[in-house]
Amino acid sequence: MMRRLKATVLAGALFVSSLSATAMAAQTPKNVDVYYVPLQFVFDGEQVAPPQDQQAFIYEGSTYVPLRFISYSLNKAVQWDGDSYTVSVEEPKEKDKLQIADFNLNTKVRDGKLRDKFDASQLTASPIEVYQEKVTYIFDGKEKEIGDELPGLFVDNKLYVPLRFFSESVGNKIEWNAQSYTITAVSPAKEKADKEAATKAAAEKAAAQKAVEEKKAADAKKDASTTPVGGGGGSAGGGSSATKSQDAIVSPYLTRISAMESEAESYFVLAFGKYITAQPDKQQEILANARAKLAEYNSRFDSWMVDLENELVASNYSTDKAAELRVQYEERKEAKKKQYGL
Repeated sequence: MMRRLKATVLAGALFVSSLSATAMAAQTPKNVDVYYVPLQFVFDGEQVAPPQDQQAFIYEGSTYVPLRFISYSLNKAVQWDGDSYTVSVEEPKEKDKLQIADFNLNTKVRDGKLRDKFDASQLTASPIEVYQEKVTYIFDGKEKEIGDELPGLFVDNKLYVPLRFFSESVGNKIEWNAQSYTITAVSPAKEKADKEAATKAAAEKAAAQKAVEEKKAADAKKDASTTPVGGGGGSAGGGSSATKSQDAIVSPYLTRISAMESEAESYFVLAFGKYITAQPDKQQEILANARAKLAEYNSRFDSWMVDLENELVASNYSTDKAAELRVQYEERKEAKKKQYGL
């Protein structure tokens, strides 16, 4: 009965507008020792601080913060049910967003510089008067259990809640820096946005790098194709280091291939003439020799193509031309094999 009476009075003032609580005189306050710590808060990359008259404190090893401050800082709407001592935390509706934005505008630290280290030896216990209550927490419609050792604490008519429990219950990743006494919280939405931004930045960087490399290759190819072989006016044996054009590199190989194919044509015409007039046992010998000769020509051609590819790569050209010559050679070879029965 006494609890309901207290709740009735509290409900009229607590979190309707100021999220504060009016304690009944009939309630028995408790004197406890807390440590007021100049904590640094960074939520989703923004440094914030609670109002001056609502400083966070450490009580029995847990950090307590004002309910409205932590809720609004994490962009959550909060409701208070004084009948059941229930806090409901949920995604803000349109009517909540303006109030949250206005509150957060006033708690943002402007031109603040985060300290790197805090001397904890400065801390001393401060006795304060609190009203200690067991509070039920509902996050997005689901109740979250909290141990009896983490009660809600009413201080100066305002409810303070355990920071880590609250933040993690709304899905925020919490980090604690014991050197600087800094609490960092990252919301799932911010974490997702940061990952997407990082992925996009990496893709853009890779695309830019590829574009630079392609331009360098194109410029090198252009410079090579416009540079006269021999160095412009020097003697044929002058040792010019100018890069050859692609045609200049490929041309000698075309000459070799043409000469080899003429040689092969003569050989196979003669072999074919012998084959059609020979006895069956002699025909097999002629055919075997012809196949061996063809293998020799293939080996010679493959060796030339390897050399050609190496020269092209050394001069920063594509090996596409060598691949084209391989295709053409195979097509002509298959036609001749059918012609001579190989």
